[in-house]
Amino acid sequence: MYMSSLSSYPLITKMTTGAALATAGDALAQWREDDDYDPSRGASFAAFDSIYRVVQHWVFPSIVRLCRGQYLLVVADNLSILASMERSLASQLIMVPFLYYPLFFTFTGYMQRLNFEEGLDRAKLNFVPLMKRNLLFGIPVQFVQFFYVPTELQIPFLSLAGIAWTFLLSAHAGSTKKHSNEPDLGRCCVIEL
Repeated sequence: MYMSSLSSYPLITKMTTGAALATAGDALAQWREDDDYDPSRGASFAAFDSIYRVVQHWVFPSIVRLCRGQYLLVVADNLSILASMERSLASQLIMVPFLYYPLFFTFTGYMQRLNFEEGLDRAKLNFVPLMKRNLLFGIPVQFVQFFYVPTELQIPFLSLAGIAWTFLLSAHAGSTKKHSNEPDLGRCCVIEL
């Protein structure tokens, strides 16, 4: 049934899968904390992840088309391995710092009601430590993704791996309470249509 949905409605299936699994990862991170579950935080992770799956849906085909192993050919002669490594590096060294984290800090900060200065402070405090963790986690995961996983299952694969990543991300930078100058009044998520 999932494969049928992925075939018929690829983008919405990837978005829904990502949102559901991001919610699970954030819930696990919140569960280990002392505070009550913060639905605004959970919603911000779900919304952010579904939006980022759209970015991946449209950008990954370009990465696959442009990174075929030709840039790392001087290192080895196995084009399949080199292409997978180039794609992983393009994703981790270009997409992540220039798309993923700006979207993450903007989107989750906005949905958790941080003002611009609070959001910027949160990004400055967390970017470098998260980027280091991201490289340690993301490069091997994406190498497996690009080398072994069929194209149509790559984003669902990343969504599944994303449970672990969202747990780490949420545990490190998920809560905006320590970055806000406002008293916590039981923050809620309001989405205007």
